[in-house]
Order: sequence, then structure tokens, then C-alpha cells
Amino acid sequence: MGILNPTALPLLSLLGVLVLIYLRERWRKRIAVPTLLLWREVKEDKVRARRFLPDLLFFAQALLLLFLIGGLLHPYRSLIVTETRGDRQILVFDVSASMQAREGWTRRFELALDQAKQVVRALGPLDEAMLISVATRPQLVSGFTTDHRLLLHLLETLHPLDTGTNLDLGAELALAQRDREGRQAKVHVFTDLPRSALSLPAEQVKDLVYHRVGKSDDNLAIAALHLYQNPFQNYSQAQAYVLVRNYAYRTKSATLTVLLNNTPIFRRDFVLPAREATSFSIQGFDGPGMLVARLTPEDALAVDNQALAWLAERHQRRLVLVSPVKGLHEELERVSRSIPGLTLTALTPEAFTPAVLNEQDIVLFHRFVPGLAIPANSLYVFPPPDNPLFPVLAEAADLNILDWREGHEILHNLHYVEALPLKKAQVLALPSWAQVLISSRTRGGEVPLALTGEKDGHRVVCLAFDLDKGNLTNSDNLTLLLLFLNTLRWLLPPDPSAPLLVSSGETFFLPVGATPDSLHLTTPGEQESIVDTGAIEIDQLYANLFDEAESDIGRREDEAASPAPVSTPHPLQELSHTVPAEFGRSLYYGAVLLLLLEWLYALWRYHRASGS
Repeated sequence: MGILNPTALPLLSLLGVLVLIYLRERWRKRIAVPTLLLWREVKEDKVRARRFLPDLLFFAQALLLLFLIGGLLHPYRSLIVTETRGDRQILVFDVSASMQAREGWTRRFELALDQAKQVVRALGPLDEAMLISVATRPQLVSGFTTDHRLLLHLLETLHPLDTGTNLDLGAELALAQRDREGRQAKVHVFTDLPRSALSLPAEQVKDLVYHRVGKSDDNLAIAALHLYQNPFQNYSQAQAYVLVRNYAYRTKSATLTVLLNNTPIFRRDFVLPAREATSFSIQGFDGPGMLVARLTPEDALAVDNQALAWLAERHQRRLVLVSPVKGLHEELERVSRSIPGLTLTALTPEAFTPAVLNEQDIVLFHRFVPGLAIPANSLYVFPPPDNPLFPVLAEAADLNILDWREGHEILHNLHYVEALPLKKAQVLALPSWAQVLISSRTRGGEVPLALTGEKDGHRVVCLAFDLDKGNLTNSDNLTLLLLFLNTLRWLLPPDPSAPLLVSSGETFFLPVGATPDSLHLTTPGEQESIVDTGAIEIDQLYANLFDEAESDIGRREDEAASPAPVSTPHPLQELSHTVPAEFGRSLYYGAVLLLLLEWLYALWRYHRASGS
């Protein structure tokens, strides 16, 4: 017995209020009379002043209050309930690229699928199961359900993807769901990875029912395809390198064919020893387009036998220099001569107007900041005081670089950022749209030396230090030259005639002013569709798989792996536990009945008094 709502206990004080009401009705009143002659003839009754004499009506009203307050307290009595439950199973299914490997005439995926179906078919009527698929990240396909036909259907909808796997994360998700609601579940893992590949604690790995499929190591893969073509080089100056690796434990022979726009331009037969690699160099391309490297004959895993790249046709780009001094102009003339596809145009601040620029230009403002919006990506070097874009607080000299954003593209391959020559620099106030790229520190706080950001839809870089004469072409300042070239590369706008190359998982931001009806998606099958929603599903996508963990399909276990046990139906479990059974509603019914009896009693007394 107990109560679930103790906050209603103070309502019991209403019984005291009921007693006070009855006492008040029995208090004597003093009345003045002219004579006691008549009162002496009346027989005196025994009267007890101010004594509480409860009657039947009082007891009925008190009991009514108790019933109502008791209902508000939510009283309960404990009941022992026996529940029949089945087992719980969690199926973790690997859908990574290596599951496409063939074992004879069957893929590993189908072998694992058959084992998973056996587990589902062996479930009892009350057994529950959960299905989790794992590729680069785990995905919950189905929560715990007793609908075994639905689970079999969901298993049929799975298919292997052209990605790597994060089996550890999938197993951790399953182990986290294992003890839900105090019920222990059994975790089944279906994969071609050896048990030793899991980085989980040994006690957790022992709790897994491991179903491993696949033994073949017959795989020769294109491990990498690197196309070296900087933003200023044309296709004829590009060079491609293909790395081929033999993941088998025996010598294999194959043929590498390279095609440009479906036309073969390179073919080489080779023999590769077990677990070795070789590389091929291709150059002298005669046009832009899609470059395809392909291995023949086919082996157990076909997804890594082909790799793609894109040869771009570069157009002439222009660097517009706006500076009041001629020293930097001469410096950039020497630099631009060594960069193919880049021309230099020099203007004075008085001769500059935004109308001379186009979207494909890069404009460099040296010791000058215009007060107008610039319709191109821009680089500002040593902005003067009282400029409208970068507030100058002071000027500092002989600064040392203390911090920088190492992962930024502008600092790519810069191993000695602190070696940049800084004779003097402006102390800038950081604008709200900018981020610090390189910084120093003085007594007054952090000093930004290089800023990056986007303003009015265009990229902006600001160097707070000056590029003095001879800085860029001096052999002692290679770090500064590399910083300048990386900045130009980062500011270079994309070529509108070239396809956009985006890495998997990278976010693509729409250009400024683009509307959804102006975006079109062309699939490899030459089918064009309008992108009118936030996401679009692509039936076919050309992509490269460079993942050694997936290509090395002949993974060997350190010790002989024991086969997974065959699932057999388990007897039903009977669990007894105590549950609270409320009876507050019965008290409400009793109050209603008591109220009815009280009304009948009052009605009887009224008729009795009327009859007498």
C-alpha cells in the first residue's frame, strides 16, 4: 500500500474545518427576557454547552471528505505481475565496399545476408530484433520489433555501398542499445573484417556473436590517381600518376589502360609480386576532359579497378594591381612571367574604378583601400590609416609570428610560417566578417597579421605587413613567395566552363544570386534535372575508392576464428515484477454513493419533521 500524490495530504485539514463548523452551530446565545415565571414551569433539559455532539450527518460528511481526499492521494496496492517475454537480438550489418567482393559466383554481401536471414527465421514468436547497417557511419534501419517478416524485407533492401566502414561505431551503437529497459540483448555482427580489426575492449568483443564471411584475397587495385595541374597550368602541362597495388598473396598480372574522353592514350601490361605496388606516369595530354584509369582483367573486387580525374582547360587570368608606388609592380612583373596563364595589369588609385574588373579577375590593393564595393576577389596589402574597410589602430615593427591557422589552404605546405620577414605591420581591428589567419602579440593584445573572409559574396584576404621591393624574388624569402602564390590560388575564382570537383561529404555553397530554378544536375547518363529541393537523389555517381582497408580483402585473422554459433529458438522467459494498482477511482465512486445516501437521509428527516 502507498500513495502516489503526497502533495494532497494537507487537504486532510478540511476535517478540522468541518468540526469547527459544527461547533459554531452549538454555541449558546444570551437573550434578555422580562420574567422567569414561565421558564420555571418548563422542565429543564440537560444541556452541555459548547460540547461537540456529532450526529449521523456529520459522520457522513466527514466520510465524504475522506473519500475525496483519498482519491486525490492516488492510493495504490502492490500487485505481482508475471510477464512472458522473448529474447532480444541486434543485427549489425556491414554494407561497405569490400562486401562486394566475390567468393566464387556469390558476393560476400549475399553470404552475410543468408546468415542474417537464418538468425531472423530462428527467432521465437515473442523475440524482438533490431537492425543496424554500417558504412562510414551506422544507420538504424529498424528498432526493436517482433515483426520478423518486416525484418526480412528490410534485409532485402540493404545493398553494399562504395565507401569504407566504421564497424567500431556500429558495434558501439548496438552495445549501447543492448541493455535497454533492463533486458539483455545479443549482438550479431555480419562483416568480412576479422574480429581483431575491432578496436573495442576485449570484454565487449567477446560479447559479440561474430559472423565473418569471405576468404578470397584476389584483388589488384588502383590505390591512387594523382593529377598534377595547378590553377594556372593548361592540360598539356599536366601530369598524372597511377599507383597500382597487389593485395593478393600471390603474383598477379594485369593491364592498365588510361582513356581520355573514352579514347585510349596509354596501355601497359605488367606483372606485380604479392603485396607489392608499382606506379605509372602519364603526360602529354592533347585535350581537356575526363581521364579514366582502368585495370583488366576483373578480379574479386571490381569497385577499385577504375579511377577518374578531370583535365581542365585553363583560360587566361588577370591580376590587377592598384598601388601608389611602382616597387611592387616591378616585383610582380617578374613573378607573373613564371606563372603561365597569368597576366598583370597595373593601375594607380586615381585611375581605378570597379568597372575595369570582371568576375574572373583578382585585384591586389597595395597601400590603398577603395570606398566602393569590389566585384571580384581581392587582396589588400598594408592598408593605410583611415581606410573604410580595415580600421588601423597603430603601427608596429619587428613582430614575431606566434600563431596561425595551420589547416587553411593558404598555409598549405608552409612549414616555416614564423620565418616570414616582418619589418613593420599595421595593427588592425578585426572586422566582423573576417577571421585571423596569422597573428602576433604585443603588450596591447593580439595583432592580426593576415585576415581572410568573404564580403559581398567575394573572397577577401588582407596582409597587414608590407611587401617591400625584393621580398618576393629574394631566394631567402621562399616562405613569403609561397604564401603569396597560395593566396592567389585561394582567391582564384572557379572556371565557369570546368566541372566542379567536390570531395565526398563536402558542402557546396550556392553562388551569390543563384536561384533554385537556375541549378541543373546532369547525371553520367546525360539526364538533366532541375534541383528544386534541398536535396536530390542521384541514381548513378562517378567516384573513386581509394581505401586500403576496403581493397585489402584478404584480411587474415591472427588466430583461427571460430565459426558463429547457429541460432536456435530459446524458451520463453517469465519475468515477475511488482506494479502499483491504483484504487483512487473506487474512492470517488464511494463518495458519489455516500453523497446519494446523505441526500436520501436528509430527505427522510425533512418528511418526518413535516409529518409531526
